[in-house]
Amino acid sequence: MIREIVRQEWEYRRDRPFGRLVQLFVARIFRGGGDTDTEGIDLGVGLVLTLLALPGGFVSIFLFDKYGSLLQWLRGQTNVDTLLIAFPDEYFFIVLPMTVTGAIAVWRWDAIFPDRRDYMNLAHLPVATRTIFFANLLAVLFLVGLVALDVNAASCVLFPMVVSASQGSLMFFLKFGAVHAIGVLLSSIFSFLAVFAILGLLMATLPPRLLRRVSAYARGMVVVYLVTLLCTSFIIPDLLRRVKGPVPSWTLLFPSCWFVSLCQLLRERANPAMAELAKLCVPGVAVLAVFAFGAYAIGYRRHFVRIAEIAEGTSVTHAPFPWRWSALEQFVLRTPFQKGCFRFVGKTLLRSEAHRLVLTGVGGLALVLASQSLMRAFEGMKSARQAAMTSDALSIPFTVSFLLIMGLRIVFEIPADLRSNWTFQLMLDSDHQECEPLARRVILLLTLPWILIITFAAYLYLEGPVVAVLHTAVVGTWSCLLTNIIVVRFRKLPFTCSLPVFKQHSIVILISLCFGFLIYAGSTAEFESTALSHPIRMLSLLPVALMAWYIPRYLGKNTIDLERKLIFEEGATRSVELLRLSE
Repeated sequence: MIREIVRQEWEYRRDRPFGRLVQLFVARIFRGGGDTDTEGIDLGVGLVLTLLALPGGFVSIFLFDKYGSLLQWLRGQTNVDTLLIAFPDEYFFIVLPMTVTGAIAVWRWDAIFPDRRDYMNLAHLPVATRTIFFANLLAVLFLVGLVALDVNAASCVLFPMVVSASQGSLMFFLKFGAVHAIGVLLSSIFSFLAVFAILGLLMATLPPRLLRRVSAYARGMVVVYLVTLLCTSFIIPDLLRRVKGPVPSWTLLFPSCWFVSLCQLLRERANPAMAELAKLCVPGVAVLAVFAFGAYAIGYRRHFVRIAEIAEGTSVTHAPFPWRWSALEQFVLRTPFQKGCFRFVGKTLLRSEAHRLVLTGVGGLALVLASQSLMRAFEGMKSARQAAMTSDALSIPFTVSFLLIMGLRIVFEIPADLRSNWTFQLMLDSDHQECEPLARRVILLLTLPWILIITFAAYLYLEGPVVAVLHTAVVGTWSCLLTNIIVVRFRKLPFTCSLPVFKQHSIVILISLCFGFLIYAGSTAEFESTALSHPIRMLSLLPVALMAWYIPRYLGKNTIDLERKLIFEEGATRSVELLRLSE
């Protein structure tokens, strides 16, 4: 009886104007908005939430070899203080959700407030402005809670299980998991509120036209800070553990120190400085929430009122970033097909929100795995030079290049607007397409230059020119070979073909990718860690490189003419074809 009453009341409230508005704003925040009705992919809320939960789960699983009692015994580690060795990982799991949650807030920056289309649809309705405001506010609060729970769901279960694997005590698992959940959830909420406060402050103080310009720089600065915060995971835990006097001033710049100190205080492992930092957590979240929603209310009122002026006037459109193609077209892009299609691919990647989402997720996963490898590289090492020659440190550029190259290859399969591909069907010759070299050049130009520059500069400073040249050469060669492999028989113009259908060998391809990642990033780095001290040993990689180059080249040359044609629609392969002779 009570259940039926609650259900009826819920359905009644849901169908009221306020409930409808909440559903509208929740859908807008998740699916995006904008003044143009563009057709893109719909990843689905379930897929997005799954992608957000993956990094915490993957990292937790990778830590099993560190905490397993059998593996500790095999390494000769006895009487291990589990809480002591878990402190750096605890800090990482606090920084990780702060980075991911903050990135989500930056990504949905433009969708949090109503835009011109919302105003045109809602302003004429008999609904008070305060009702629209509170509906949007409730949608934002729902987003905060959902993202905080989803990002930390996997790590809140798996990380305590991994840490307590050597303890054999259910009470230890429950206590550790409860403290861990408090720390990571508070840090996620704090991160989202911080970005939300910056957005509300800008909207409350800047006029709309200036806001459009400042907003881009503000988002860029937030992203840089989040990346910096994630990269501190391999140094700040050791600094916090060594603090013996008063609280250092630099800890005020990194709120992650507050939340990891709170976890240590709840576990009775905090030093005096950590105890002081832990006291900032709850007041900090409360003060930030008041400030964020105060700025949000003021900014919302000013923004919503001025939408009418913007809607009646000429909308502000930004010209695309001025591309300077002369040198690129002269030395890299050789044919008209490559020159024209390269511009189309580049501008689509810059403008399409759906494609940027996929690339951001892949880039975030690469950053997480790279940070974790860097943190493992510094464990037990006395200097940065020793850490640089470990397999963990050497694997970082391989991990990043593999994920980014594969991410771009996946993005190429996602259509941008199939209603517009008739332009390419009309103008391009399907028998003389150059999709494979185009895809290869796009992938290498977007990933290889900056990866090679950072790798060479880092190892030139730490290990000298010989190691820097050899390691950079291997990273560049492996990236080129991987790109050749994944674009073999690629006969689509990126973003213009329908999504590929599921095939029976798709699972085999997925397993092969996982196995290839282990060889590409793991085995190569393991070999380099021993071979770089004797450069002549690096010649052992030549047969592998020649084989990886020859096989895709052979497959490409032995392709039938039918499979060389440019396609704009993926179709399932039929096992039985009907002749239909009676028709």
